[in-house]
Amino acid sequence: MGRSANAPCPCGSGIKFKRCCRPLHNGAAAPTPEALMRSRYAAYAVGDVDYVMATTDPEGPVFRQDRAAWADDLRLFARLTTFERLEIREVSPITDEHGEVRFFAQLRRGGDDVSFEERSLFRHSGGRWYYVAPLGASAADR
Repeated sequence: MGRSANAPCPCGSGIKFKRCCRPLHNGAAAPTPEALMRSRYAAYAVGDVDYVMATTDPEGPVFRQDRAAWADDLRLFARLTTFERLEIREVSPITDEHGEVRFFAQLRRGGDDVSFEERSLFRHSGGRWYYVAPLGASAADR
């Protein structure tokens, strides 16, 4: 993917990509829903669509059976979007193997601001966290 391992991680942690989200992209399990959220944002930013698909809950509503079409849609989204900033706004306590993360993603597509805020649901299964679905989103007012 198109990011130097020594560059700052796209997730905004301030840590080099090679020590932050890249190990997760290479197969390490995210330890928390927040870590998974950050790593998924970074995956979009570097165009790692396989990681996005692999960390989506196969029992959730956003999972797609047609993986080729899903990958094409994700690649197009990643290519046309500039991922400017991720801000984690709230992390809820983990309950019953579920967690929630509220975040703001500052994005641009062409000259347009397509930023958004979302509260995401995550599920822990088989020793790994998975993204389930958005619980609510709102257009950015920035």
